[in-house]
Amino acid sequence: MGKKKTIAIALAALSVFMLTACGSEQSSGQKDASSSAASTETGSSKTGDVTKIEFFQMKKEAVDTMDYLIAEFEKQHPTIDVEQVTVPDGETVLMTRAAADDLPDVFTHYPIDANFANFVKEGKVLDITGKPCTENVIPEYLKSAEVDGKNYIAPISIEYNGVYYEENSFKEKGYEVPETWSEVVALVDKMKENGETPFILSNKDAWTTSYLWTGIMTKDMGSYKDFYEDMKAGKDSFSKNPIAKATLEKMKWVNDNAQSDSISVSYDQAITDFVNGKGMMMPSGSFVLPSLQSANPDASFKIFPWPTDTGETKETVRVDLAVAAGKNKNDNKEAVDTFMQYLTSTEAAQIFSDRDHSLSAIKGVVPDIPEAQRVTESVDKNGVLDAVAPPPGFEQEKRAELQEMIMDGDVSKCLTKLDEIWKELTAE
Repeated sequence: MGKKKTIAIALAALSVFMLTACGSEQSSGQKDASSSAASTETGSSKTGDVTKIEFFQMKKEAVDTMDYLIAEFEKQHPTIDVEQVTVPDGETVLMTRAAADDLPDVFTHYPIDANFANFVKEGKVLDITGKPCTENVIPEYLKSAEVDGKNYIAPISIEYNGVYYEENSFKEKGYEVPETWSEVVALVDKMKENGETPFILSNKDAWTTSYLWTGIMTKDMGSYKDFYEDMKAGKDSFSKNPIAKATLEKMKWVNDNAQSDSISVSYDQAITDFVNGKGMMMPSGSFVLPSLQSANPDASFKIFPWPTDTGETKETVRVDLAVAAGKNKNDNKEAVDTFMQYLTSTEAAQIFSDRDHSLSAIKGVVPDIPEAQRVTESVDKNGVLDAVAPPPGFEQEKRAELQEMIMDGDVSKCLTKLDEIWKELTAE
């Protein structure tokens, strides 16, 4: 059928989504016009001998890879037509469509995301427990994605995080990759003496603020599991936990040594600035590497783990790309099962790992990521799977508070506010 072109929903339609999502809550029985339009546009139904599937894909770095995989899938299954849909702020769009009982046929999400858990509890997502698409997932990752003991989402890729740098630039300037926090500080001081901006950040996109703190914090803490359980039991708090406080101070220090306008810089702009040499290092996850390489194929981008004070680190990994099937009225569930089984096959997952530079949740995949050798070696030695979620709504509030901290520099106030938010959200 030829390579599919990814659908980009028009901005006008997106604005309708945004207004609906950000306004007062609508009843689940009312279907807003924009979600109807999105569903109709992709035509997820049977047309003659061809069955159409809407694949709502939120990982924008993976759009080209998914187009490639869809083309390969359609060669093997010529009676199935898969249309990849990607829009800005996909999570908000999914929430709107869930309210209208119109989740896409297949969609990507994050197993520990509170919104996804709510979709499951509200009966919006198909139960895939025991289905073929789960059989090839490594059991540890499949179990980590369970909701109340059942599977509703199939993990495909595993993300890691750290600090990106351009290897040739480091060599030219005589910079060494740091292995302890004191070495990070010394490196940053040297960069500043040379008139360089040490870090490029994208604090306009609030999720990156939380991702940065998590990247630093989990190197000491590992999984959030014990911390969250103690928080729920009233035995710990952000303000009292020494790791939380020390790592938030480190996050503030990173921000103090980034570009002065980071609060107005988006994720996409940060990638452009970093690739163009406006800063020496960019903290991020495995998912950004394809974008960096696409923007400058001649560069040699590498990533190193965030160091700790002692040099001993816990290398936390999480499920990144995962696929689920929405409950809707479309008569294509057999085709949906076939497509999801393909995405979780060793064949497809190996292609995804090779192109995405990510670790895999699928049996038989052999990752080859020389750009991340320092991180993958650390994962092999000290890997910790983090598969716990905070209370629903907490992550969004946390991001806003971290943006506020970046602007006012008040770490203690931020920690206190996070404690207050946690208590409000967990109150009986």
